[in-house]
Amino acid sequence: MSEKITGRCLCGAVHFVVTGPVSEPVACHCRECQRQSGGMWVAITAPQESVTIARDRLAWVSVSEKARRGFCRDCGGYLFWEAFGGRTIDLAYGAIDDTNGLKLSAHIFTSESRLPDGDGLPRHEGEGPEETADA
Repeated sequence: MSEKITGRCLCGAVHFVVTGPVSEPVACHCRECQRQSGGMWVAITAPQESVTIARDRLAWVSVSEKARRGFCRDCGGYLFWEAFGGRTIDLAYGAIDDTNGLKLSAHIFTSESRLPDGDGLPRHEGEGPEETADA
């Protein structure tokens, strides 16, 4: 997929623009992503040179010898994953302004997942079913 993609953190202090090809989203279930996000982390991948990031509130943390993760200093939102010595950057799917046309393509590191898969639980478009109190 190739188009202009924009996105931002929760508070808007860090935003990005991608002008070039991106991968379809992938859901990572590795333990690092679980600890970072509280569950799986879904991201698209783009060549580094096609991504422009407003960096004034961006911070990076390295929690492994493999990669670093970029987040907003103000709201704490994790936005980026970048392998050391790599040529691509992963961008948080949830931070993308318009995900129209992007469809989840794969789950990776599922052997490490602690999330139930196909658990059969009801799905709700809002917060969930209304609770009723017994009198």
